[in-house]
Amino acid sequence: MAAPQAEIDSYITNIRSAVADYGEWLSIKQQIGKTDIFCDRLKLMLLSAYLDCISDYFLEDDYENNNFFTTAEIRDVMQHINLICKTNYIIVNL
Repeated sequence: MAAPQAEIDSYITNIRSAVADYGEWLSIKQQIGKTDIFCDRLKLMLLSAYLDCISDYFLEDDYENNNFFTTAEIRDVMQHINLICKTNYIIVNL
C-alpha cells in the first residue's frame, strides 16, 4: 500500500529539518571549541547519505516495485535517521 504524496512530502520536510538541526548543533559545538566532534561529523555525513537515499527512493512513481531498496530496507534507513537525530518521524503506510 503506497503512502499518500502529502505524507511523503511532510516526512521528507521533517527529516531535512532534523538533519539541518543536527548540523547546526554540530556547528555550535565546533564553534565553542569542542574537540570531540569526529564521530558527530561522521554521523552528519551519514545523515546526508541517508537523506539522499530517502529522496531518491520516493522520486519513483512506483517506488514499492521499481526501486533499488526494499520497503524493509528503507524503513531501516528511516529508523537510523531517527536514532541519530533523536526524532520519531516515520511513514506509517509505506
